[in-house]
Amino acid sequence: MNYITESLPENYMMTGKFNDHNDFKNKLTHALSQSPKVVQFRKKDIENSDYLALAEIAKSVCKQFNSILLLGTSVDIFSQADVDGLHLNSQVLFEYDSRPISDKQLLSVSCHNLEEMKQAEKLGADILLLSPVKATASHPELEAIGWQQFSSMIKNLKCPVYALGGMQAADLNDAKQAGAQGVAVSSFWQ
Repeated sequence: MNYITESLPENYMMTGKFNDHNDFKNKLTHALSQSPKVVQFRKKDIENSDYLALAEIAKSVCKQFNSILLLGTSVDIFSQADVDGLHLNSQVLFEYDSRPISDKQLLSVSCHNLEEMKQAEKLGADILLLSPVKATASHPELEAIGWQQFSSMIKNLKCPVYALGGMQAADLNDAKQAGAQGVAVSSFWQ
């Protein structure tokens, strides 16, 4: 386990929509001023140079609030940024036979089933997001696993797990009772 994971906050936030670099900075600053969070910066369909510029803004804001910054991008783009870690989604999880980044950096992984969780462990994931705990509009094709199954699925994992999928900040107590580190919530981003 990475030493950083021993003191992870209860809230994990994925960045959302923004209008421009200034709006991005303002929304991230506002979200982090409310409470400590792990931040996953994700933005698809933009030029690599623009992504890296936004990652630098995120890095500066996260440093100001002593927050962990993960990039939800390719290993190639990640290697061009000096941030805390990389997030892999379940679509790319099986592209790797071994950990794709240094063990001095955090590796966060999204999983939906036991097979993906085993692959995340094989890669040495430091943080796992398990979803969907509840029904979610972002993945309507996936059946919600519920708190009981969530708890059962994570009980033997060595890394911290965040509950994802239909989560709200108000779900934190249920998540903690089920054995989670906390909740992964996109609604922190406003």
